[in-house]
Amino acid sequence: MLSYLVLAHYHYSFMVNCPVGIRSLAVSFPSVIRLNDYWCHKFPNFFTQEKLRNIRVFSPIESISDNNGIDIWSQEAAPYLSDRFRGNIERRVLGADESSLTLEYRAAKDAINAAKLSPGDVDLMIVTSLFGENIGTGKAADLAQQLELRCPAWNLESTCSSALVSLQNAQALIQTGLYHKVLIVVSQIGSNTVNEADTLSWSMGDGAGAFVVDSLKPNQGILSSKIVHTTQTCGAYLHELIIDNYGQPQIHTRTGENASILAETAVDFVRLCCTDVVAAAGVTLEQIDFFAFNTPTAWYANVCTKALGIDPQRTINLYPLYANIGPVLPIANLYHAAQAGKIRENDLVLVYTNGAAATAAAIVMRWGDVGLGTAPAPPISVTLADEQVDQAKIINSSTTISNFSRAEVLAAYPEERQQMLETYLLNCVSSLLQISLKLDRDQSFALLIDSLMAILLKNKIAADLQVQIPLEQFFGDRNIAQLAELLLNQIVLVNLIPPEAIAAEEREKLIL
Repeated sequence: MLSYLVLAHYHYSFMVNCPVGIRSLAVSFPSVIRLNDYWCHKFPNFFTQEKLRNIRVFSPIESISDNNGIDIWSQEAAPYLSDRFRGNIERRVLGADESSLTLEYRAAKDAINAAKLSPGDVDLMIVTSLFGENIGTGKAADLAQQLELRCPAWNLESTCSSALVSLQNAQALIQTGLYHKVLIVVSQIGSNTVNEADTLSWSMGDGAGAFVVDSLKPNQGILSSKIVHTTQTCGAYLHELIIDNYGQPQIHTRTGENASILAETAVDFVRLCCTDVVAAAGVTLEQIDFFAFNTPTAWYANVCTKALGIDPQRTINLYPLYANIGPVLPIANLYHAAQAGKIRENDLVLVYTNGAAATAAAIVMRWGDVGLGTAPAPPISVTLADEQVDQAKIINSSTTISNFSRAEVLAAYPEERQQMLETYLLNCVSSLLQISLKLDRDQSFALLIDSLMAILLKNKIAADLQVQIPLEQFFGDRNIAQLAELLLNQIVLVNLIPPEAIAAEEREKLIL
């Protein structure tokens, strides 16, 4: 009996500590490559304000800190203000005979073959179909049927972190002995969920990825993982049910009132997850050979490298090639890095993802002998230079945002304050746009700035005047005079309430 218990304990310890990681990787993208000209031709009136939006250069906002999260994000976003498409060049979108299921099938089949397995060898399949064609339950069962699997298949979703959450689950299930070989399949069909007349559509791409999780050689595989919730970002995106032009129900996505929180928390989340995960793995950031970050914007990889203080050559930025492909991003980044020889067997790799209103996740692994599926079609206009931010674009401008403070407003005569704030707002917008604007109190902000500029302006106001203006106040029909009035009310209100009378986070939410 004692021998049996010792043997059982040994077997349990071996399984819990057995090396588990990625055995193969595959990606699958639609046949259609959509360029920026698509919007220029389809919506010519969309660019009637081009003389305002086609900015020559951008001067970074003054008085920034190299260590502050939103300042890092603002600095890295700044070069893209000179590009009306914000760094978008190509994105893959579904063709007439393609669907999320066809992309998932190709990726899954490729991953199985690259692992030198047959469908019968797969013990479990975990599937994420973000914004797939059907509304309701996921299509894991449909995919299992097409692949002729005999194993369980279930759906899992954690927005852009779905692949890493699935990987962590697969590792745990294999180490308990319940399963041995797990197939993970992830897709996003972003192009069908946004209104093409919305600038959000510029950044949404389609794609699928798959990988097999299996036991690896000793000392390879997953060393540690860190997953945290991102409840702070709830409300950053809104997903609404609409009826399309063909009378069919469809999920429609647009930015929400809390969109700016994605920029404000980006650095905090990457630092939290990455510093904790390397500590748990018993290594340091300096020892990591390659970093794979999700890249939902053209500058996000640069935000992550600067936040962690690492060399940008140790990562990859596929945004110009695919735009935002959500949960497929970490798979695509790893695939292209391995294909390009940036990751080799036994390298230490850190993968990080951030899913809005879901989870942020980081995993450290020692890379194994990973089989790769068929290479996707090459880009038609993206070059290696497109994947680098041209720092020459960031030059000093003749127009700068002058220093301004809440104390100056309060020190002025009451009848002068409104005019001061209107001039201040106009100067801020002029600096962002790099053009000279005449004061027009009735000028709508929505015609002057887009969401990226609004976030920068919102944070400039917060830094100068120590008041918070909700992002949605910069859009709609609100003009300069109305925004200045709202700003003045905020300044006066905050000044009337003693700091000790109300918590700082509640004081920032006060709106008249």
